[in-house]
Amino acid sequence: MEQVRMRARQLRREEEIRKRKELLVKKRRLKLTLKLCVLLVILLSAGFVGYEFFIDTQTMGCRISIFGEDVSRLTPDEAAQKLETSFGEKQIYFYEDGEKVYTATLKELGYSFNLEHLEQALAQKRDERLKSRGIVEKREDLEVTYEIVKDEVEQAMTLTEENLKISTERKASEDAFIDFDTVETKFVVVIDQQGNQIDQNKLMKYTDDYLEKSLAEKYTDDVIIMEINSQVYKAAEITAASEDLNSKVNELNANIEKYKNTSITYLFGDTTETIDSTTISSWLIVSEDKVEIDLDQVWSYVEELGNKYNTIYVPRYFQTSGGQTVEVSNNEYGFRINQDAEFEQLCADLESGQAIQRAPVYEKEGMTRNGTDDLIGSYIEVSLERQYLWLYKNGSLVTETDIISGLPTEDRATYTGAYSIAYKASPFTLTSDIYGYNTEVTYWMPFVYGQGLHDADWQPVFGGEVYKTNGSHGCINLPPYQAEIIYNAIEGGYPIIIY
Repeated sequence: MEQVRMRARQLRREEEIRKRKELLVKKRRLKLTLKLCVLLVILLSAGFVGYEFFIDTQTMGCRISIFGEDVSRLTPDEAAQKLETSFGEKQIYFYEDGEKVYTATLKELGYSFNLEHLEQALAQKRDERLKSRGIVEKREDLEVTYEIVKDEVEQAMTLTEENLKISTERKASEDAFIDFDTVETKFVVVIDQQGNQIDQNKLMKYTDDYLEKSLAEKYTDDVIIMEINSQVYKAAEITAASEDLNSKVNELNANIEKYKNTSITYLFGDTTETIDSTTISSWLIVSEDKVEIDLDQVWSYVEELGNKYNTIYVPRYFQTSGGQTVEVSNNEYGFRINQDAEFEQLCADLESGQAIQRAPVYEKEGMTRNGTDDLIGSYIEVSLERQYLWLYKNGSLVTETDIISGLPTEDRATYTGAYSIAYKASPFTLTSDIYGYNTEVTYWMPFVYGQGLHDADWQPVFGGEVYKTNGSHGCINLPPYQAEIIYNAIEGGYPIIIY
């Protein structure tokens, strides 16, 4: 029994010893845990202080934004990269006539920040914050200076007419030009028409100016809307304000006025033929840059003038003193216009801008004329058949007389035709190696090929058929007193009609 009690006591002691040991171990563990907790708190405190020191000194700080972008706890270079990315992602909407025609980002347009400059600006902001040691109780939105750089090659590749697509085909601008107003009869400048083809250089400059202003005013906008208008369209090369164009119009209109003020009046004695401004206007060839005379029409006019008023070398129909009309062959008297010279003179007159009166430029001229009448009542008429002569002056009969003409043989007959008295001579010696005579006459008035009018005191009678047996060598023999009357009444150039 005693042994049992002793064994029980021993067991109780052993249990107490075990419990003491367990209690001791727990106390040791608790102490160790407490020490570890204290150490951890110390380490955490140190880490927090270090982290706060890092945040405070190396980053932009807490609760910081730049232009609305959160850059808290970012270093200046990290913040710069974030701002750069955000800047490049801004979208530009291009609108034209109310229609969105293109979308591009700033990066696609070649725009970016100068990162080195931006990093320096951000670092400066951080340093300013450290110096102030201010406590930021709410989010602070800072502003920094920045520089925008542009890649013009990138921009040129993006800002093309092909990218700015519209629903219709673009039209080119139309140049101003000169046109002739047929109602006002003057030249006018037709104004240039603005098209809508894109001028890339203008578009690039317009974009630069627009974005510079837009980014300065509303930097934080994610989308920038830009209206495309005529400022970026290709302009006409020649506008209505062109000095050269207006100078040319003035010059052309001055020419028009010059032609309006020009007239040429041809004098055919008392008869006139006028080229007025209406006729001249009908001769004008008007193009967009010049006014000129249609030379073919001028030449045609000169030809018509000659056809109408030339009286020499054309058939001549003559009304005789007996009232009959005869056709006179060998018409070598009268007027003939020199067409080449008259054409040149008329062209010069048309350019003069003046009212001109003159006779045509003649190749041959008679003594006087009135229109197509180149005798106007002053001429010598000789009828070989009647052997008779009439002298008219200013429409009045001066004298009339019998004559003796050339012997009617092939070599001695008097030439028929219309001629002019070449000159007068008194006295004059008639000679002929062929016929062997040398005769002095008092009045000599030659008309053609050595034949002429002269006194013939050796002829006993005149008229009748004397010429058939005692005719001259072609001259027209006159009674001396009649020869004197005729000689004194006429001058060189006086017309004589022989039929």
